[in-house]
Amino acid sequence: MEKVKLLNKGSIELPRNLLEKFRLEEGMEFALFFDSNTIYLKRVLKSLEDEAFSEVARPFREMAKEKRLKVQDVAKEIENYRKEG
Repeated sequence: MEKVKLLNKGSIELPRNLLEKFRLEEGMEFALFFDSNTIYLKRVLKSLEDEAFSEVARPFREMAKEKRLKVQDVAKEIENYRKEG
């Protein structure tokens, strides 16, 4: 469990580890839900039409870089997937 304090004008500052873990950035939008004494935040995801392709592809590029995948590896995976479908 993480604790936060209510700041000036009702702001809440999230701990850095959560910002990094969930890749949260300034300007992102959240839906606010609540019940008797619990507040929930849910990130509002834009539709793919609203996001630039580079933003959609970024997590996949990062994963490929982490795993040291080559263009040929990705092409082979796509080919194998199409054969299975």
